[in-house]
Amino acid sequence: MSRLRRVAFSFRDIALSSILKVAVKTLQQFDAGAIRVPNDEEETRLLKQVLQLAHNCLSFDFMGTIADDTTDEQNTVMIPQGWSEFREERFPKMFFSLYNACWQKNPHRPRVECARLCLSCLVLISAFRRSFFESTATRNKYMSALILGTFKIIKTRTGLTDDMCYHEFCRLIGKINTSHHLSELCASEPFREFPQYLFDFTMESLKSWQRMPNSKHYLLGVWAHVISPLLFYKQKVPNDLELYIERITAAFIMSRMCVAEAIAEDADNCDWESPLNNEVLRQEQLEVLSQLARCRYTKTARMVHELFEETKAKAQNGEISRKVFEEKITWLVYLIGALVGNASSETVQMANAGLSKLVLTLIEETKCEETPESLELAFLYFLDQFRKLFIGQFARKLDGTSAFATGKALGAADDKAVVATLVSKIGFNLQHRVDMPECIKKSMDLLFEFVAGVHIVHWISRAPELIVTGRLLLETPTGAYFLANHSSAEFKFLSMRRYSRLRTTYYLTLGTLLFYQQRKAAVTFEQFVQPMDAIIVSLWRQTEEGRNTGLIRNPLCRDPLIGLVRDLRGLSFASGNSSTYTVLFEWLMSPAKKINGSTRMAIFSWAADAWWDDAEVMVPLLKFIADFVSNRGGSRIQFVESSANGIRLFKEASSVVLKYGNRILQKQDFTDPYKEKYKGMAVALQILSNIISGSYCHYEVFEVYGDTVLNDSLRLALQMCLAIPQDDLMAYLKSLRPVYSFLEVATESFMQHILELPPAHLAQLLRCVEDGLCAQETVLMQSCATLGHFVGFIFKYKNSEEKEGDAVRAFLEAQPGSLPRMLQLIFQLLMTGQLPNLFSISGVLLGLIVLQQSEYLKLKQQIIEQQIESKRPQVESFFMDLMVNIEDDLTPANKDRFMRNLYHFAHGIRKMFSFSL
Repeated sequence: MSRLRRVAFSFRDIALSSILKVAVKTLQQFDAGAIRVPNDEEETRLLKQVLQLAHNCLSFDFMGTIADDTTDEQNTVMIPQGWSEFREERFPKMFFSLYNACWQKNPHRPRVECARLCLSCLVLISAFRRSFFESTATRNKYMSALILGTFKIIKTRTGLTDDMCYHEFCRLIGKINTSHHLSELCASEPFREFPQYLFDFTMESLKSWQRMPNSKHYLLGVWAHVISPLLFYKQKVPNDLELYIERITAAFIMSRMCVAEAIAEDADNCDWESPLNNEVLRQEQLEVLSQLARCRYTKTARMVHELFEETKAKAQNGEISRKVFEEKITWLVYLIGALVGNASSETVQMANAGLSKLVLTLIEETKCEETPESLELAFLYFLDQFRKLFIGQFARKLDGTSAFATGKALGAADDKAVVATLVSKIGFNLQHRVDMPECIKKSMDLLFEFVAGVHIVHWISRAPELIVTGRLLLETPTGAYFLANHSSAEFKFLSMRRYSRLRTTYYLTLGTLLFYQQRKAAVTFEQFVQPMDAIIVSLWRQTEEGRNTGLIRNPLCRDPLIGLVRDLRGLSFASGNSSTYTVLFEWLMSPAKKINGSTRMAIFSWAADAWWDDAEVMVPLLKFIADFVSNRGGSRIQFVESSANGIRLFKEASSVVLKYGNRILQKQDFTDPYKEKYKGMAVALQILSNIISGSYCHYEVFEVYGDTVLNDSLRLALQMCLAIPQDDLMAYLKSLRPVYSFLEVATESFMQHILELPPAHLAQLLRCVEDGLCAQETVLMQSCATLGHFVGFIFKYKNSEEKEGDAVRAFLEAQPGSLPRMLQLIFQLLMTGQLPNLFSISGVLLGLIVLQQSEYLKLKQQIIEQQIESKRPQVESFFMDLMVNIEDDLTPANKDRFMRNLYHFAHGIRKMFSFSL
């Protein structure tokens, strides 16, 4: 993958501009009528191919940041600065002219596909980055050309009867809007009449809600984008803009009612997907509504309120079917959620309270009924938005600047009653909606957000303060009930395998709530973990009280074991500071009377020995261990100097890793290597990375006492790194990132162990690092650090008489091409502008130059000779300046000087080749 990226960037710098120039020149000839083909079909085919070529050039991933599997369009086209000929206003004018010609040249046989490609190219052109234009005046001329061309199409409706052209045209309008500020648009001469025609076009589109429903989002986005700056530019914008937005908002809401009715009455014959079933599409529409409604919020809220009551009344009177009622009321609940979640000012409190009461009443009324999952999801969306409204008003109440009106309007006695209302619905779902997987997941997420959420209160007389919403829950009976009955059978989802992964979130949430209690604990930690303790005891008894640990392989132990490690991982996540971590550590690592003096952690070593080949057991088990040994921020795990707890923790964790790793490396046949092998190995490497970087274990102790566990763990980890083919490493890079995490910390602390590997294996690790240098930001930084540690160690010991020196020289003699290849790669990345962080690479590059001076001179000469004649002297001067005042050492002062020189070198190279952004 990294090699493909390098090839793509080379193609961008060498050939892409020339290809686009040829395409544009050919299109200009078409536009001028200079190209004529006797056969009209052949001419159309030729024009289509040239337009497709231009489109492919403009949609090129210039920065290499767009995922290969993404379907999202580019927000900004990062066109290289040197492509100056494409910033002239005649460039977009040509595409508008070609678009009109596609429809007007032969009205009976219009070139529809060519017209669509013209609009697609214009969408990309309108997304050119702002810095591409040399001046504001140049950019404004370009923008005016785009607005004028769009205005002519919208005025004449040319080609908009075709669905795909209609869709691309809506995209174009949306892109012009998002790429320019309202003040810039208003200053443009063609924009003066544009809003009225756009309003008419938008209203016409909303009335035809069946046609291309997804295209409407771009039009609505234009009006939503206007809202925020409208307050600041009221004197400079058309007077009717607010009225336009109010009417468009009302039309959009009514179109949702029409959609709901159509879906309910004849869903099978609808050729488009209901937004209620598409979370991304639904969220986009709700966000647009929340913005549009800000213009004249009270009127919009009143309209939605009346629609809600009207829909309920019609359902009760039998005027509409149950299905129509459910579809419409689901939409209205979503709409209310969008409104109250984004309008919390004091002036609209009563409107929000009235809307909220409608939904909360409906929630209570439907508890005893069978409701569709879509409506339950709408309830959860509303509760999430209402939570933001409630917390915002609660904070202002504390500040003394606002009365809490919402609670009174809802009939709640106090703030705690409002909290209980919110959380009781979540608890009800976890108990009774287990046949709705998405509902359970959303309920869990909402519970976590409520418990873990914070709100900043800006006091008038003192510093800001954080309000932790979970503490509000602790003051209610509902919160205490959750903690006291968390494993109760009434929470049915806990016993269902398909919800197994949600247990981690569940216990993260409740663990966070548990640790909030501090001194006033309604439920103690020991009481809370009793159900987990019972599972550990039952597993211990299954092994004949530890005498035959292999018996834990019993199938009856499998699900309880998986559930246990997921629960403990959530609890470990929740223990985010030293005091809470110590409580969990003491419980897991201290001898327990119930299991005959063994530690509870020992169970997991037995499980790894028995279940090593079952990924569904091992991956969650290893993930729990990985979090348990993680010293987040360096302050979570703090053992006193005289304590052996760090060593104990290392031995327990490494025992699990060794028993799993040694077995999994011996296995040869895998149906799915990623699921069955790589995922587990990656987490095992993460465990060792977390321990080494945690800085709480004194590794010298192992050597003093002749304990081989450290050497065994490092050796195994390196074997796991080497066992992953490079192609697979790049293919599954996101999941296998711990390979790079481990190499970074291992090369920093244990280079002497790494150099015990055969030179061929060391070279293989360096090839992994080489690929990492071409990867995305995080892996790139880790690869830089790894290579820096490696190069620094070689520089330090290359002339040493110690055994480390012998290992270094043996590697350099056996693999003479490894370091020169790294040197060449880094310069290639520098020359093509692919290293975003020069600070990380400067020390590495200096070390490689100092170690490989002859190779550096060869490479420098090679790079100079590759340039065209006119650029060679300038490139040579860049290289000369790079090494000014640089000595043959790696002292901090020398590194600082080289860093400054490298910055000027890279800046000069990028400016000369015109691909800096």
